[in-house]
Amino acid sequence: MKFETFVNQLKTFLEDDPNFCLFSGIHKNLGDLPDPGKNKRITNTGKIISFLNLFKKIDIESLSVDQKIDLKLYKLLLDQKFLSYELDLDGVPHNMRMPTASDAISGPLFMLFINDPREAKLRLVNIISRLEKVDGYISSYMRNIKDPVERWVIMELDKLSGLSDFFENIYSWAQDIGFKSTDRLRKAITSANSSLLRYEIHLKNTTKSKNIFIGEEQMHKVLMSRGITLSPEQIHQVAKDFMKENLRSVEELRLKLAQKYDLTEETSAEDLQKILVNKFAVSRKGEGFNFILQRYQSEREKILSFIKERNLFPIMENQDMHIMQTPSFMAPSIPAGAMMPPLALREGVKKSLVYLTLTEELIPEHTEISIPGMMIHEGIPGHHLQLAWAASNNSFIRRIFESNDLFEGWTTMLEDYMLDIGYANELADEVRFSGKRDISRIGARVSIDLYFMSGDKKYLDIGVDCDLSSEDPFVCAGNLLQKITGFVDARVQAELNWYSQERGYPLSYLTGNHLVWKLKEKFKSQFNGEDIDCDREFHKRFLEAGNMPLSILEEVVLRR
Repeated sequence: MKFETFVNQLKTFLEDDPNFCLFSGIHKNLGDLPDPGKNKRITNTGKIISFLNLFKKIDIESLSVDQKIDLKLYKLLLDQKFLSYELDLDGVPHNMRMPTASDAISGPLFMLFINDPREAKLRLVNIISRLEKVDGYISSYMRNIKDPVERWVIMELDKLSGLSDFFENIYSWAQDIGFKSTDRLRKAITSANSSLLRYEIHLKNTTKSKNIFIGEEQMHKVLMSRGITLSPEQIHQVAKDFMKENLRSVEELRLKLAQKYDLTEETSAEDLQKILVNKFAVSRKGEGFNFILQRYQSEREKILSFIKERNLFPIMENQDMHIMQTPSFMAPSIPAGAMMPPLALREGVKKSLVYLTLTEELIPEHTEISIPGMMIHEGIPGHHLQLAWAASNNSFIRRIFESNDLFEGWTTMLEDYMLDIGYANELADEVRFSGKRDISRIGARVSIDLYFMSGDKKYLDIGVDCDLSSEDPFVCAGNLLQKITGFVDARVQAELNWYSQERGYPLSYLTGNHLVWKLKEKFKSQFNGEDIDCDREFHKRFLEAGNMPLSILEEVVLRR
């Protein structure tokens, strides 16, 4: 079989999912909802198996070097799709235990509402069409939910509680632009609200499960499908080593800053953090949280100027980023901030949306010494820049492939790298202390992710003394996370929410960080002495390669 034929057939299969089309920037099926039914799941599983069989018929020797790499990515993509249907929890398909209808409905609507360059009336036509199909979607969805996990039900109910307000925002927008079919929109909203209320009642009354553990064997499958070649034991050891080194760095900075601010040497890291949070609080101006959003915007401009002056990274002209407050219906899943990347297949400007979760309780999370790290991580040179480059790649699979170890390894590496080369120089120690305290979360994420998958408490042992005696996995994990990070309880709980659902994603931060630094060292040792700027050349190759696991990226970056 020809490689191009295989790719085109796989594209057609992927485009059958309306949400894939919308989130990828493909103008197909935008007014539809995906089919959540059992028959569709069986059909898709069969198609994936067929693609895996076709995969074996491709003449690999006839392919170029880059096509061979792409073929590896297609195989991983198929493995991920297959696992998404086959992963089970106590013998029941995992996705039948995890109620996520709110995301499938609201996420695409939000995209149409705020991140679609087409004229408003076209977007509203698609929104109405989707809202009108919510009733059928929910009816099918409820038939396929079986004994959902109690924690995940609570999360779903939290998200559902914000949807009616979101729908009203859409209606107000339609009125403001003079949309002619507001009566039809109102009817569609009423119908959707009624269906979602029925779903909410069903979730409250249905029998629930408490178990979230999928076991060691399935954990290995999750890691393999993500292209992570390290074993759970190796990843766990990386976390233990990281925690030890990070604690050493925090202690060194604690003593240095205690002396700088005339504090006693006995001042704890926790107390020092509180002092710095108060000292470097962002000046409050006016009502609401706009003062925080404005401060992030000014930091974005400052970072970009610093990078351009030193020519550190290739910066695309055809890109943009919008910083905004997290909508209420998305807040339960976004502890502090997140980034909606440029749509992989949308032509034109590569635009990202950066969300900031802002409440009075979470205001201390956003300070003059935490904002630089957050903006480096989410914006340029972090997620936004990397994914804008990936969305410009010539390869279809390198645009759409989700490789969390690459995404998060890149960004967490940058948090240290930017300070190492002089950014925030006047407050470098304060920013690094705050950053080291905050980034300790990625050690906890490895530990908790492995534990939430396997159910084995041995993974919670990363050299931190805390109470792990509870039989409730969320209590144990929460104690560890709070002990390590000092996060307020709202953030601890929000972090645990997504750790429990995104199998293999939380551990990708530290795994990726570890692998990116190793790859960068290997690159420098291989090219050192040649007439190139090793840092910039590494960054260039990394960004231009597109999306792929770091285990595959290595052969691209080190290629001569």
